[in-house]
Amino acid sequence: MSGETERPPQLDSALLERFKADVKRRKGRLRGNYSSELEAALEAYLDGSQGGDTNDRLARIEEQLDRVEGHLVENEGKKKKESSDTSSTTESRLRKITNTIADETANSPKVHTQVVEKAIRAHAGSSDPTIRRYKELLQQDNQLFSHPTKDTLYFRDSTEYVLAVNAMAKGGKLQQQDYDAIVERFGEEWWLEQQPTEERPTGFQ
Repeated sequence: MSGETERPPQLDSALLERFKADVKRRKGRLRGNYSSELEAALEAYLDGSQGGDTNDRLARIEEQLDRVEGHLVENEGKKKKESSDTSSTTESRLRKITNTIADETANSPKVHTQVVEKAIRAHAGSSDPTIRRYKELLQQDNQLFSHPTKDTLYFRDSTEYVLAVNAMAKGGKLQQQDYDAIVERFGEEWWLEQQPTEERPTGFQ
């Protein structure tokens, strides 16, 4: 009926006491805060029932997550590209270094460390860390093999290297434990494969 005033509802006393205790806990005292907190609770209910505050928060959170995810994907793509570019650059430098060493030694199976370092400086850089890094990379790629007894020499050919190390071990120029360590580093199968067929132990194909 128009103009009819609705009586305030009788609220559950236990619920009211819980609400008052919560206001007192958060605000420090009930007096001066009870009414305003009750109004705020009603407003929050109305906003929530219309999807206001709760849905807005969820929307903002989802939007932030989308931005973060997009940023992460973008950064991941950049990292992959940078990694790919770095790998490609390094491989290109290694090829140039290897070709320069071959030219400087006229394809000799041995090369002096000064020739190796000169080639690295020409194509990769002259700092000590750079030189060390590219020496390691060349050895990892089996482009260079450290001479077992001479720090200033490398072998360029795997077969020549294996045969030389075998000969040194047989001739007593290389201790058995040092020889075993070298073979173990490369793997016995790889070691045998580098030897000419006639040099391989009987039964190895």
